[in-house]
Amino acid sequence: MNAPRDRHRGATAKSVAAHRASNRRRALRALGALAALALIVVWTAVASGAADGRPAGAASTAAPPAGASGAGAREPDSDLSGAPVDLGSSEPEEPTAGSAAAPVGAQHAVSQEQAACTYADDPAPLGTSDQWPYTILDTRFRLASDYAPDDLVELAAALADVAPGAAPGGMQLRAVVLPDLRALLSAAAAAGVELAIQSAYRSFAYQESTFAYWVKEDGYDQALRSSARAGHSEHQLGTAIDLRSLDGPEAWDLDDWATTPEGTWAAENAWRYGFVMSYPLGKEGITCYMYEPWHYRYVGREVAADVRASGLTLREYLLDRLAADAR
Repeated sequence: MNAPRDRHRGATAKSVAAHRASNRRRALRALGALAALALIVVWTAVASGAADGRPAGAASTAAPPAGASGAGAREPDSDLSGAPVDLGSSEPEEPTAGSAAAPVGAQHAVSQEQAACTYADDPAPLGTSDQWPYTILDTRFRLASDYAPDDLVELAAALADVAPGAAPGGMQLRAVVLPDLRALLSAAAAAGVELAIQSAYRSFAYQESTFAYWVKEDGYDQALRSSARAGHSEHQLGTAIDLRSLDGPEAWDLDDWATTPEGTWAAENAWRYGFVMSYPLGKEGITCYMYEPWHYRYVGREVAADVRASGLTLREYLLDRLAADAR
C-alpha cells in the first residue's frame, strides 16, 4: 500500500533538483546583467565629474548670496533713505496669513523667556537711527539718552495743506514718516473722519518728565503699565504718534477711543499707510503695556502689512525677526 507513495516521493525529488539547477542558472545570468549595469553607471558618474572639475558625488561648496536666507534679510521698500513714498493710485489690499516675507505666526520663534516683560536698561537691538523700522523698545530695551533723529520736521507746517489744525505748533516727527502720514490723514478725511495728532517725537528728557508725572498721579507700579520710562518710549524714535479725534477730547480720556468713528477707522486702515498699533487690546502680557488704541508706530507700508498678516503684535514680530536673523 505504501509503494506508490515512495515512488512518487522519488520522482518529486528529481524534479525539484532540476528546477533548482534551472533557477541557479537564471540567477547567475541576472547577476551578470546587474554587474554590467553598475559598471555603466559608475563610468557615467566619473565622466560627469571630470566634466565639471569635481570628484564624482562631491557636493557644491558655493556659498549662498549674502542675506539670501532667513526672513530677516528683507528690507522695507521706502524709506530708510528718507525718500518720499510713491503712494500710487490704489490702496494696499488686505494681507493674508503666510504672505509676509518676515516671520509670521506659523514661524513664531521667540521663546517665553525672550518675550517676558522684564525691567532692565539693555541697549535696544537695531537701535541706530537708520534701523528705525526694526528697533525693539520695551520694558527691557532702551535708547541712549542722546538718541535724537537728525531729520525732525515741524508737523504743523508739514501738514497744513492736507490737515489744517491736525498738529499743534512745536510738535516734531521724522521726515521719513511724512509722505505716509499725509496720505493717512487725507484718506481719513475722505472717509468722513478727521484725525489729529496728540503727541509725536519726545526727547529722553521729555519722557523722563512724562513718566515722573504718571508716577506722581498713579503710583510707580501703575505708571510702569501705562507709561514708558525714559529711553524705552517709541516716541523717542521720532516715528510714533498718539492720535485723537480732531474735535474730540484726548483719546485716553475716553473709555475706548477705538469705538469712535476716528478710532475705528484708524484701527482698520492705519496699516495701509505703514502705521501699526503698538499696544492692542488684550495683549498687555505680550506688549508689556496697557491697551492704547491711540498709539501708532510707523514702520513703513511693507513691514506694517507683514505685521498685520502675521497676526502678531509689533513687539512679537520684531523679536521674531531678531531671532530669525540670529539663526
